[in-house]
Amino acid sequence: MTTLAEPESHVTPRPSKTSLREEWRDLRGTVLLVGLVVIGAAIAVGIGLATSSSGPAGDVSVSLVNFGIKMPTSLRAGHHVFAVTNNGSVPHEFVLFRTTLPANQLPVKPDGDVNEDSPLLHDVADSGPSLATGQGRSVPVVYDANASKPRPGPLTPGHYVAVCNLPGHYRLGMRLDITVVG
Repeated sequence: MTTLAEPESHVTPRPSKTSLREEWRDLRGTVLLVGLVVIGAAIAVGIGLATSSSGPAGDVSVSLVNFGIKMPTSLRAGHHVFAVTNNGSVPHEFVLFRTTLPANQLPVKPDGDVNEDSPLLHDVADSGPSLATGQGRSVPVVYDANASKPRPGPLTPGHYVAVCNLPGHYRLGMRLDITVVG
């Protein structure tokens, strides 16, 4: 008759508290070094994000939102570049006219959009093609952009109106009176 042998035990004995302390002491420097590297990398990324200039360059900040324009309503006369950013959820544009008319009384076409060809409006800045959500563009003052050869020029004292003239946006309130002082 054969007898069955008892299986060998494969249980590893538990390390003693003393050996665990020694292992921790050996790893402590490595854990500290890894922690410092992670913290240093996080700080470097944070500084990089804080100092990066991801937006457009310009001395006058313009934020296009649904359906409004946020920018200073009083500017000093002189040369300016508008740092225009679309912070809305739909495309927008930025157009600046010199005019004596208030923002809510600009000449409009039958569809209700501003008639940019009106002799009552002088186009002095235009962002060009519409800006997608989150997109920015530097827009210099170009006096008179409607001229055959637009040229950079200063804003002169007077009344101006900023608008978004994409279909329906002017009617929805994307207009702002601006005063330029000497």
